[in-house]
Amino acid sequence: MQILLKILSLIYGSVIFIRNKLYDLNILKSKKAEGVEVICIGNIVAGGTGKTPAVQYFVKKYLNEGKKVGVLSRGYKGKRKEDLLLVRNDKEILATSVESGDEAFLHASNLKVPVVVSKDRYKGAVYLRDVCKVDIIIMDDGFQHRKLKKDKNIILIDATNPFGMDDYLPKGRLRESLDALKRADEIIITKSNYVSREEIAKIKERLAKYQKPISVATFEESYFYKLNFENGKKFGKINNENNIRNEKFPLEIVKNKNVLIFSSIANPAVFYQTIKKLNPSNIDEIKFTDHHVYTNEEILEIKKKAQNYDYVLTTEKDIVKIDENIENLMILKMEFKIVEK
Repeated sequence: MQILLKILSLIYGSVIFIRNKLYDLNILKSKKAEGVEVICIGNIVAGGTGKTPAVQYFVKKYLNEGKKVGVLSRGYKGKRKEDLLLVRNDKEILATSVESGDEAFLHASNLKVPVVVSKDRYKGAVYLRDVCKVDIIIMDDGFQHRKLKKDKNIILIDATNPFGMDDYLPKGRLRESLDALKRADEIIITKSNYVSREEIAKIKERLAKYQKPISVATFEESYFYKLNFENGKKFGKINNENNIRNEKFPLEIVKNKNVLIFSSIANPAVFYQTIKKLNPSNIDEIKFTDHHVYTNEEILEIKKKAQNYDYVLTTEKDIVKIDENIENLMILKMEFKIVEK
């Protein structure tokens, strides 16, 4: 199996290398959406770097500077009739998580800015510029999407798995060579609070040859919140400004409690470690693959198990895909924060 994975990784790496060379030589063309600034929050390792909270961090940063900001996403795993979809405008959410994909819907739920999904990111950028009249586009992922020319590439490096086991997908987690960091404008080491200072120093040492500005960020638990349900169904859209029905709870609420956690994220180990730090008496875990779409049967099984626990805990990415009320369900709010520049 390992030999097969290595062969597949070599094939994948070769294809990516050739494609990048074609762009570097200007044989394949990148297009600029003139009149709007495009800032990409990307990575070189598949999943788990904390892009979603980082995107929201930068949206809020530019909003505070008086800019009109929009979010552009591929809308991974979203099921929609037409490719370009306006998930929300300045006022309200216009699509479901099934149509938009979980990450884009989470942005729409947490941010009062236009959110667009489109596989053709250039088309999406033009829409945000011309229809939504934004000044700055924060592009969620897309470092490998070179058809749209970015004004700035901010690359996230996950401190808990910085270099994807030094192998391409599927044997490792690398989406492209580390040399792709030459295209970066800035690097942020994320989840620094999950490793030692010595590990951060080693990561910085390895990144030094690319001569890019390096920042360090934490990914920290902030609080739990609970959604109100009516007739067993989620009441309104999450964080819809016209219908906010969330209750907040301190992190200490799970101390010495028997908890069940479930998630469908790229790095469930970080979620587990975060809950463990809060000192529950016991943690049982259900893991699904990244971006998993929950079936009715799976939700029913979680609901049955929930009866045996003080609390059931999940992530914000997961709750946007769940419409059924689960007893004692709480969502963990995580915050991205740059702590060193």
